[in-house]
Amino acid sequence: MTTTNDSLICGCKIQYGASGVGHDWRTIDASDLPADIREEIAADILDGDNEECDGYVANNGLHYRWS
Repeated sequence: MTTTNDSLICGCKIQYGASGVGHDWRTIDASDLPADIREEIAADILDGDNEECDGYVANNGLHYRWS
């Protein structure tokens, strides 16, 4: 799942915590994210006015961050 290409959702690079607890951050390609998680993150970026986030736990229990 690690890629050298930035995964952009609403102009933000998305990373996930590969350790499961928000450590070992790795960039993830948008196509590797389930559609519901992409929508959840996009909604938080747009509706929550969060262009940066250092720690977000999605409904799937995984940790994400973006900038």
